[in-house]
Amino acid sequence: MIPPPSEDGHQARNAWRGSLWACGLNAVGMPLDLLIARDVANMPRWPALASGAAGVLLMLVLFAQRRRPTARLARATFLVNIAVMLVALWITSGAYAAAPGRWIPFQANKLGALAAAMLAPDLVTGSLAIGGFVGMALLRYLTLHDALQERFAIGEPWTILIYAVFALALLAYRAQRIALARRMFRVRTESIATQRLARAFLALRDFTNTPLQTIELAAVILRRQHPELAPILDRIDRSVDRLYRLNNTFSVYESQIEWTEEDLTPDPTALVIGH
Repeated sequence: MIPPPSEDGHQARNAWRGSLWACGLNAVGMPLDLLIARDVANMPRWPALASGAAGVLLMLVLFAQRRRPTARLARATFLVNIAVMLVALWITSGAYAAAPGRWIPFQANKLGALAAAMLAPDLVTGSLAIGGFVGMALLRYLTLHDALQERFAIGEPWTILIYAVFALALLAYRAQRIALARRMFRVRTESIATQRLARAFLALRDFTNTPLQTIELAAVILRRQHPELAPILDRIDRSVDRLYRLNNTFSVYESQIEWTEEDLTPDPTALVIGH
């Protein structure tokens, strides 16, 4: 009998998957930023390439643990991946700000906040990631010269606060959905366990019916042929009666079973023993 998957294992698998996607976005998205910035003077290449390489490395770490994922590993890799991206964005944003023309700042931070809301392993980790993207953008803005700040588009960089509100709302909604899914998973697991217990009880009932009938018939024959054994046979009858009452108790589980074609001719010993 194959045991149902555990709730912790199901949660760890989802967290692992979200962290893997986040690292993949870093591995692909940060190098693509170099294409966008190809005409930006003095744009360093190493931050984006290093961030992308870190994303690949973290993906390899996660992939190596794919058979035994843990929520702790997923949270750690997710936060490390975000930290590496923030360092790269801090450096490249300075080059963007100094480039000629009007710059709509911190687009990557805004997208990162929304992506964190969708991919974070849990509520706390997601909140930290969103706070990191938003806080880094505002702090970077404050470190720029006044002349560079004046070149920002109207409303920037404060529009990132709007993205933060939407990202936190998405994260809270997703956390609620995950909590609901966990409750449903728990109910389903308990239902499976109840079904298996009920099947085992009914199999035990069916398995003992014939021996009980044989004992009961033998006791009747012995009572007719050897009346002097009445005290012993009375004890046997009382024991058989108790077993019949126990079988009737098992019958209440019959209505709780969802029968399938495989259950039409079950092997009672297999259900009781668990093979």
